Amino acid sequence: MGDEFIFERDGENDHFWHGGLNTLVKTDADPDTVAGGPRMPHCSEAWDAIARYIYAGLQGGSIMKGWMKKENEMIACCSDGTRPVIFKIERMDVED
Repeated sequence: MGDEFIFERDGENDHFWHGGLNTLVKTDADPDTVAGGPRMPHCSEAWDAIARYIYAGLQGGSIMKGWMKKENEMIACCSDGTRPVIFKIERMDVED
């Protein structure tokens, strides 16, 4: 709970195409056992729920214009009904 991930797309990184592997930046658990850590990408159900928003954000696009208060944010949830996970996705713009 409260895990944080940062996805990047630049000259050195393109985390999207690796299912979020090595995007974990904050956790209270062992990073080797957490999706997005150095050993485990996000599971396919979670990735299906968030990938479209991550891709749009990495392209600099609006994630949910007109649906959310801020167009750079989205709330999504995994479709696994026995282990629901809620994601807050936020596009963070970085000035070069």
